[in-house]
Amino acid sequence: MDKAFVGRQPIFTPAQEVYGYELLFRSSETSAADFRDGDHATATVLMSTFTDIGLQTLVNDKRAFINTTRNLLVDGTLSCLPQDRMVLEVLEDVDPEPEILHALRELRETGYTIALDDFVYRPELEPLVELADLIKIEFPAIANEDLAEHVSRLREHGVKTILAEKVETQEDFELCRDIGCDLFQGYFFSKPQVISRGKMQSNVAAVIRLVSELQDPNITPTDVEAIIQMDANLSYRLLRFVNSAAAGTTRKIGSLRQATALMGIHRLRSLASMLILTGLDEKKPKELINLAMTRAKTCELLANSSDSAHPERFYTVGLFSVLDAMLDQPMEDVLESLPLETEINDALLDQSGPMGEILRSVLNYETGTASQSTIGFTTVADAYQQSLRWLSESGQTL
Repeated sequence: MDKAFVGRQPIFTPAQEVYGYELLFRSSETSAADFRDGDHATATVLMSTFTDIGLQTLVNDKRAFINTTRNLLVDGTLSCLPQDRMVLEVLEDVDPEPEILHALRELRETGYTIALDDFVYRPELEPLVELADLIKIEFPAIANEDLAEHVSRLREHGVKTILAEKVETQEDFELCRDIGCDLFQGYFFSKPQVISRGKMQSNVAAVIRLVSELQDPNITPTDVEAIIQMDANLSYRLLRFVNSAAAGTTRKIGSLRQATALMGIHRLRSLASMLILTGLDEKKPKELINLAMTRAKTCELLANSSDSAHPERFYTVGLFSVLDAMLDQPMEDVLESLPLETEINDALLDQSGPMGEILRSVLNYETGTASQSTIGFTTVADAYQQSLRWLSESGQTL
C-alpha cells in the first residue's frame, strides 16, 4: 500500500515550550526532494495532513504552519482549511503584487494567520509586512550585528510576532532571544521528524467530474452529494477532511449530506482543486469501485422499500463496506478515523442493526447464501439487478 509522508518540525517559545509545528513535504522517510513544483508539494502536504494522517495526530492542539505559493494564494484553494488551526507561510519568492495583497487581505479578514517565510527586510516588501501577523526572519542570512536593528524595524511596522528560524546552536538561541524574538525554530531544538501512514488514492475520473460540476454557480449541496457518493474513495476523503479540520468536535456525521453541508460549496471547490493538485492515481481495481457503488445503491433501494426515513445512511453503509479492501486495513482501523454514527459503525463491523441487516442481506446475495438473510431472496435480487442497471445506464461504470 502507498504511504503518505509529512515532515514535522516544532516551533518553540523562549521557555522552549512547543508553540506549533511546521509541516513539510516529504516523499519518503528520508527524502525532502522529488516534487514537481511548489503547488504540488503544498497540496500533497495538506491532503496527507487532513485525509491520510490527520491534523490532530500531527499537531494535537497546536498551530500548523504551511508553506503557500502564489498560485494557491491567488486562486483561493486554501480557503477550505480551518482558520483557527493554520498559519499560512508566504514564501520568500512571492512578490507584493496587487493580486497577492488582495488575496492575503481576504484570508486575514476571514481569520487566517499570515506569516512571511525566510524574511529579510527590504523597503519594497513593506506592503507584505503590513498584512503579516508573524514574520520568520532567516537568521543565518542576517549579520549578527544587524539583527537587533532588523527586529526593531519590524516592530515599528506593527509586527507583533517574530520567529527566528534556522537556529542551530545555544549561542544562536540566546542571541535571538535577547534581541526580542518571540518564537524559535531550527536544528538546535529538533530536526524535522517524518510521520507516515497508509495513503488512499481517490479515483481520478470522480475527482475531475467533481471539479467540473462544482464550476456550475447554481449547484447545490444535494447535487454535490450525488456526485461524491458515486465514488467510495472520494466519500472517504471528504469525511476524513471534515473530521480532521474539526478535530476535537463531538459531532458525529451520519451521511455525505451532512458533510457537504458542513463544508459548503466554496470550500468543496477548494478541496476538489487540492485533490487534483496531488495527482491522485488509480491504484485499486475498477471492479472494487463498481462493487461499492452497486452495494450502496442496493442498500438504498432496500431501505426505501422498507420505508426507512434515512435511505442515504444505508447508501453510506454500502459504499463504505469495501473500505477495508481499498485501504488494505482492518475495518476497525478504518472506522477509527471517520466521524460516523454508532449505528453505521455497527453495521460495517458486525452487520448489526437495521442498516447492518440490509448490508448482510446484500453480502449474502453476492456469496450465494441469500437463504440465510431475513430479507427475501427475490427482494434483494431485484434491488441488486436494478442497481446494476442504474450503474450502467447512468454511465458511472468506471
